[in-house]
Amino acid sequence: MNPSTHTPPFGGLFVALIAASLLWSLTAYGHGESANEGKGTVRVVLDPLPPELSALQIQLRRTLAPQLLVANPTDEPLMVADEKGRTFLRIGPGKTEGDLGAAAFHRTNTLMAPGTIPVDASGEPRWTVVEATPNWGWFDLRLRTGPVDVPHQVVDADERASVGQWSVPVRLGDTETAISGHFEYVPAAKGIAQAQVVDAGALKGQALVRAMPGSARPGLFLSYRGDTPATLMGAQDEPFLRFSSQGVEANLHSPTWARVAPAGSPTLVAAQGDTNVRWAKVSDGRSYGWIEPRAAYADTVEHPTRPHVVKRWQIPLRIGDNSSHIEGVTRWVPGLP
Repeated sequence: MNPSTHTPPFGGLFVALIAASLLWSLTAYGHGESANEGKGTVRVVLDPLPPELSALQIQLRRTLAPQLLVANPTDEPLMVADEKGRTFLRIGPGKTEGDLGAAAFHRTNTLMAPGTIPVDASGEPRWTVVEATPNWGWFDLRLRTGPVDVPHQVVDADERASVGQWSVPVRLGDTETAISGHFEYVPAAKGIAQAQVVDAGALKGQALVRAMPGSARPGLFLSYRGDTPATLMGAQDEPFLRFSSQGVEANLHSPTWARVAPAGSPTLVAAQGDTNVRWAKVSDGRSYGWIEPRAAYADTVEHPTRPHVVKRWQIPLRIGDNSSHIEGVTRWVPGLP
């Protein structure tokens, strides 16, 4: 199984963990992997799974901290052990259980500093159902790249190189095995990813839409002259920004707005009941610029010496009853940022 092409079905708490990790990742360039004095990055890599785990769906998500995602559709429980061999997770069948008495369960269920919860803080086992599906994601500390030492010879060579191994012992039914991988040093790519709008969709002829390049966090600028209000949709297909003759408004219930709202502007307000829209004016004019995470690119650049498209992106929009998209690309431009 190639884990990069399989997405585990998400349960409720599983989705919450993913959402939290993505929210944190927006503030970190390089997916939370350790930098070596600005010369390169250490990234965590998932190796091919052993045959014993071929029936499972396992992914590695790199955000502010590496996260393992597991879906176990089998009739056998997958038991995950900590550094001392104590089982702290049971994924499947039909549900996920966590040992609330194990320090490892709490240490891997948070993005806070590992030292906040001592490794020896475990008590008596207290198994509890933490997810009603056999799916779970956790931030295993054995995958953290911060402690990985990169020899100066590797840095000086300025090439990709393996700089260590990691392993998470697991048992599927009665079969003991491991989810494992390695740490890879990736030299710093010299250049910058720049966003570009290639098609304004239904806004064509009614608005000026431009990318604002020059930063690792690209932005968009939109100046609208149409008669019918235009609504841009957020990353979760929620109303995000609304442009009209009355000005520009942001939806305070939009998770996308919560990620990009500038200091001093109206911020996210929890939705009440079925209400998912609460508009607040952010500009009296008909133009507005904002940081746009969907146009950003902070992953590995495979060919850093030549310009090329590294990402294609879309921003859904609605004008009256018509739906459309702003379409764009993000290009890698070699050279010093």
